[in-house]
Amino acid sequence: MSSPRVRVLHISDIHFGHSHVGAHVAAVEALVASMAASDFPLDAIVVSGDLSQRAREQEFEAARALLARFEAVAPTVVVSGNHDAQWWNAPFGVGDRSQVHERWTQVIGLPLEPSLYLPGVTIVGLNSAPGIMPWTLTANPRDLRVKGGLTEAQIANAQLRLEEGEPGALRILVFHHNLLRGGLSNRWGLARPQEMLKRITDVGPDLVCNGHDHEERAEVLNGERGATLVSTANTLSRRVRGKRVSSINIIEAGTDTMSVAIWHFDSTLSLFSRKTEVAAPRRNRR
Repeated sequence: MSSPRVRVLHISDIHFGHSHVGAHVAAVEALVASMAASDFPLDAIVVSGDLSQRAREQEFEAARALLARFEAVAPTVVVSGNHDAQWWNAPFGVGDRSQVHERWTQVIGLPLEPSLYLPGVTIVGLNSAPGIMPWTLTANPRDLRVKGGLTEAQIANAQLRLEEGEPGALRILVFHHNLLRGGLSNRWGLARPQEMLKRITDVGPDLVCNGHDHEERAEVLNGERGATLVSTANTLSRRVRGKRVSSINIIEAGTDTMSVAIWHFDSTLSLFSRKTEVAAPRRNRR
């Protein structure tokens, strides 16, 4: 029987490097600490990619130190983003593909497609940032280094892993590239976006966590199998779209409902505060 209440912090696009903003990360850590001491602590932390700016070793070292601090508070699931991939080592799949994530493997030391099974919540990660590969290509040259992609094998495997969680658990699927078209950028994150949208929702996650587009968003997708709530987290760097403030997302779920609350950074107080929330009914799997 699953836990009646679940709380998950979702952050993305930290971008250690020249666009990093230490005050944003410090405010996240302060919020994590305050929630850990509350009567509704975090069950998990999700980081949906782009830990680095240029996949440099020192950027990953800073990210690894932050992840260690997160892990001391709550189990942490992290996936890579396009900025974390050394795509030039195997462009179009030519060369040693293991070198695309060589520094990730050496410094971060975490799997590219993690799974986390906890009472009340199952979290499965996918690598949508394999570098420049045939399944990430589009007709637009601007997409070459930024577009993500998922293979049918990855999606099928994700479905199996999601189903391995306990009955009634909140199922969360995590990958870097935005599943929904960006409101400001007007750009999809994944190649073959409409196909991916259908396949991902068919897999049956309660929630999908993404980043990449540097614009916060929470939206409910209603399908034949029930509602899927999409959490798109903004960047913690200074590269926020539309001159808006940085933000983070807090996922909460009870027995029958789930929600994504967007918390915006207040530069005057140097903290994140709750601003908006989108809720949806949970799928009935009990």
